[in-house]
Amino acid sequence: MKTINTDIERLFRAHYQEMYHLARCILMDDAESKDVVSEVFEQLLERPVVLVPKSETGYLMQAVRNRCRNVIAHKSMKERVKRLLTDDETSLSMMADDGIISRLAELIQQLEPPLRRQIVTLRFAEEQTYQEVASTLGISKVTVYNHLSAALRQLKQQLNSKDHE
Repeated sequence: MKTINTDIERLFRAHYQEMYHLARCILMDDAESKDVVSEVFEQLLERPVVLVPKSETGYLMQAVRNRCRNVIAHKSMKERVKRLLTDDETSLSMMADDGIISRLAELIQQLEPPLRRQIVTLRFAEEQTYQEVASTLGISKVTVYNHLSAALRQLKQQLNSKDHE
């Protein structure tokens, strides 16, 4: 174990700046970039990988790229959900209104089929990834995506029709 920590410390000292710079170029955010690099090293501590000296830089840089992609995908999903649930006429302050939130909770409970309701709950209430939702329910990621898309369209439509009544 001590050898692993020493190796990781050596990798950290040798590659941190380059890894941080790459993450910073991709994410354009200091704190997120530091988090990404830290997560890569944390993963190395949890699941040690044997790195050939000439391949370690490539491995670490690819790990940073992959982690950045995950961060961006997670962000863009949150933004898409926000966009789908709000339109130009609905302000973000209205979304924070208890009435809208309770109405949204009601609509989620009415989603059909029940699988769709489960998927929405697991994805947004429990903040599971698409893969985690798929594994939990024993379905494919494509099925998760299709149900989420349909649910979000339905919720947006119902919220907007209620607003205009």
